[in-house]
Amino acid sequence: MGSIHTEEVQRHLRQALNRDKVKLWESPYSREDGTAHQIPENLILKYSEELRLSKDVVAANMEELRLHAVRKLASRRKFQTSGVATLKIKLAGKGNLKCSSFELETTLQILGKAFKKLLSEKCGLAPDHLKPIAVGRVIKDDVPLSSQHISNNAQVLVICLSESEAEAQRKEEQVSKVRRAREGAELLADTLAADDDMEHDGNQYGLQIADQTGRALQIPREEKRALTVAMALNERGKAALKRKQHGEALLLLLEADREFQQCRSEILQAVDNYAILCLDIVWCYLCLKNVTALPDAENRLQKCEQLFHKSYGSNLERLTTVKGSSGQEKALFVRLHLLQGVVFFHQGRRNQAVAELAKADAFLRQLQVDESKLTELMTMGFSGAEARLGLRACSNNVQAAVTHIMQKQEERREIKKKEQEERRQKKLAKKLGKTANGDWVKVDMYNALVNMGFPKGGAVAALQQTNNNIQQAIQVLQDQPELLTLPDPNPGPVSITDEMLAQLVSLGFDPEMSRRALQSCQGMAQRAIDMLLQSGGVLPGVSSASGSTSTSSSSSTSSSSATPSSSSSSDASPAKSPEELQREKEAYEELASDLADHEEDYLDLTLEEESVFLQEYRALLASTLSF
Repeated sequence: MGSIHTEEVQRHLRQALNRDKVKLWESPYSREDGTAHQIPENLILKYSEELRLSKDVVAANMEELRLHAVRKLASRRKFQTSGVATLKIKLAGKGNLKCSSFELETTLQILGKAFKKLLSEKCGLAPDHLKPIAVGRVIKDDVPLSSQHISNNAQVLVICLSESEAEAQRKEEQVSKVRRAREGAELLADTLAADDDMEHDGNQYGLQIADQTGRALQIPREEKRALTVAMALNERGKAALKRKQHGEALLLLLEADREFQQCRSEILQAVDNYAILCLDIVWCYLCLKNVTALPDAENRLQKCEQLFHKSYGSNLERLTTVKGSSGQEKALFVRLHLLQGVVFFHQGRRNQAVAELAKADAFLRQLQVDESKLTELMTMGFSGAEARLGLRACSNNVQAAVTHIMQKQEERREIKKKEQEERRQKKLAKKLGKTANGDWVKVDMYNALVNMGFPKGGAVAALQQTNNNIQQAIQVLQDQPELLTLPDPNPGPVSITDEMLAQLVSLGFDPEMSRRALQSCQGMAQRAIDMLLQSGGVLPGVSSASGSTSTSSSSSTSSSSATPSSSSSSDASPAKSPEELQREKEAYEELASDLADHEEDYLDLTLEEESVFLQEYRALLASTLSF
């Protein structure tokens, strides 16, 4: 708080000096070499009386302002003559740091990785453990500073990822955490994209992204991928924020922001994720004591407020209509108005700061939870988050909160049940395979045929032959009774050995037909022989091989579909190595560990930190009322 008060004193002193056209970097206040000359006693006395500060405080701060002006002027001249820029560095995060802030001279043509090496030499940490941030973006390694909108006298916040020496063995894990988070998010996006390739009736199985009313948004593939990656990274960032790991959270949130920027503005305006992301980024800067170094803090908060009003209504009336209450979302407005007040304070806009902090205080008072009622609900078996959110939604009414919580639990159960059914349908769709023209067999038509009494294997084969024409499929099943003997779709691929294949080929069957029959019958030779005998040696929908397939071919499988499919083997994804599968599993597990337990987890703010900051900045405003 002391540093913030000093900053406020210097701001008012700077305003007074500018008003009186006092240039401390010129004579008689400074010599030509930049050293101090003389600040008249009457000038110190004047500002002491005007600002109601002691003469010693005024003199010390005037000297600090003078030194700052001299250094800035020298930096400007040096940059104009030699191209060497001076950057103001502030370090944040844990670690054995040589200093917390310093100035660094460098050309702006160097790459980001070279800049990190200079930072490393200055602060005593390995380059890989430093994440520099300027103008609201993480500085990229392979791009010159000048191409990243960094100019002379720019401020750079450096997140130090290393911990104490006792935890040195964890440094590599910390360095790779953001990279792994991105890999996990991209893996999720690629998986969903693969699901989109087998969509039935337009996005039946892919990622559903809806606006505040639940209306599904039609999003092009590339934008959907970017949005999926952004939302996954956003979840990881929010989880780090809950753990109060603000440096890590900031890096993840900025990565998410970069992905969100690839989406059209109308998509970002349709959902509130981006608004909350902007809010969380500015919150990280406040917790890292770096609000004044964020050039676009006010811009981010303006975007957040505009999107909140669009999503929730200017007076939360739209939110009340859709969800029945607005108590939970008000926690976001506590943080929004608090951050706006903080930004206005540091900009010297006192009246606006007072007004925004008053709004934050009003929302905070509305959201105060009765501790005895919170305990009462928790003794009933509800979690702390459920109890807190329920009481806020119901204005501390215990009975209403119980009803609200149980309703939310039922809604979550229904959502889970629906998701399980969608996964079941998705698995079934993958087993049914593709039709002759390359489309996926439609699950609803398959179910309709099965409900008519047709066997599952025959229903699949008929739909594959007729390209999902249910009337023609019924006719095929009537005209080709051999389809009625086909086995049900199996749960997965079966390895066909050379011995199994040789047994059928020795009976005179075509090698390729033998392989397909064995796969359809899950490796059971007698059933495969019966199938081939009934079909005359040629399975429906599959052309006879030319005989070029050797009986000694390796024991590989072609498709996970139990029934013959006309799609080529090129449709199948290449097999993944055990290492790749293990890496994917670890990425999913790490991502899943940070996913919220329920959709309103982001609203479960205790508001304790917000209360502390609110009191701090109100005290600062009160202490500067005389300025």
